[in-house]
Amino acid sequence: MSVRVRDFCLDLDERLRHIGGVQSIAELLAWVDWRFQWIHPFKDFNGRVGRILLVALAYRLGLPPVDPAAGEADRQSYFAALRSADGGDLRPLTELWLDRLS
Repeated sequence: MSVRVRDFCLDLDERLRHIGGVQSIAELLAWVDWRFQWIHPFKDFNGRVGRILLVALAYRLGLPPVDPAAGEADRQSYFAALRSADGGDLRPLTELWLDRLS
């Protein structure tokens, strides 16, 4: 698992070098959201730590405060978007992030 976390950090660092507009920011946040949960580095608290990571990343990108948590009404679509990302399609999760950023 430590190799996956290291690779995640290296990949994130490289992706940060290629940030452009809001679409690429949403794509980055979607990838970070999915990939961190996929690695599952903790036995518990992955969601909480993942949300802290996303808030810190948004701050680093100079974004206004954004709530990275799916609301109760959006929870099922968020889980469906994560499953879609597991299958290689980040578009639904990116769309959720575009909505959060607008």
